[in-house]
Order: sequence, then structure tokens, then C-alpha cells
Amino acid sequence: MSGSFTVNGKTTRFEHVYAFWKPSLFDQTKSDLYVLLSDIPIPAGTLPKDDAGVAKMAGLVREGKVHALELHMAPAAKGLDPGENAAVYHVGLSPARHGMSGMHVFEAKAFDDKTIEAQARTDGQTESDGVRWSYEVRFRVAIPPKPVS
Repeated sequence: MSGSFTVNGKTTRFEHVYAFWKPSLFDQTKSDLYVLLSDIPIPAGTLPKDDAGVAKMAGLVREGKVHALELHMAPAAKGLDPGENAAVYHVGLSPARHGMSGMHVFEAKAFDDKTIEAQARTDGQTESDGVRWSYEVRFRVAIPPKPVS
């Protein structure tokens, strides 16, 4: 994996990648797939796959300890979810999880039920509430088994 996240001119390197499922916001009987890219290792209980994990991640964000990007995947389309493409975890952008859509470019080299190998980036430098930011990353991650509904 290689990549970086730049906010207001300060760049951090993505070093860790995780894939996980969490209940869909719109239908709790279904699960959505996410890929989290982070500059620090994220303990299993802190992955934002439920409200408790999101709260723990938000705490790390407010303390300035994590800089992460969460891609919301659409496995059937082999791309990003059209409703919410991604979320950022960066104190320079928000004190917690902040959903962002519209500025993401995702290109899969491989995307099946076991693995995603892809590259993702913003479509240029983006500005949100006066904060300039961008990211670019190449990654390969194993997809865990989908939870049984």
C-alpha cells in the first residue's frame, strides 16, 4: 500500500488498510462494505464498524492521533457507494467522522468477493469550509466474509 492525505499543506502517509462490513444506515438487515486507510494501526474494537467504533475513532481524531479515510464501497458496481463515497477522519477537517461525496475518483484493478486492489484519489485539491485537502492511495485488501443477515 502507498498513499497520503494532505490537509492545509500537511501530509501524512497512509500505512494501514482494513476492510470491514457494517449495518446499512438505510436497512439494518443489510451490510455495507468499507475500506479504511489510516496512518496508524487501528485496534479491531476501534474500527468504525459500529457506533462504538465510530465514537472511538472520533476520540482519536479530536486528540489528533489519527488521519484516516473510509471508502464506502458498492461491491455490485465494483466502485464507491453513490450516496456517500467516503468519510474523512482528520481533525483539520472535522472533530469526528465527516462524510464526503462527489470529489472521489476510484479505479479498481481487481474487485471480487475476496479482494479489492485499487487506487483512489480526490479529483484535485478540494476545499471544505476553507480547508484545502486531497488524498491519493493505492491499496490491496482482503475482504472479510459478509455477515449473515
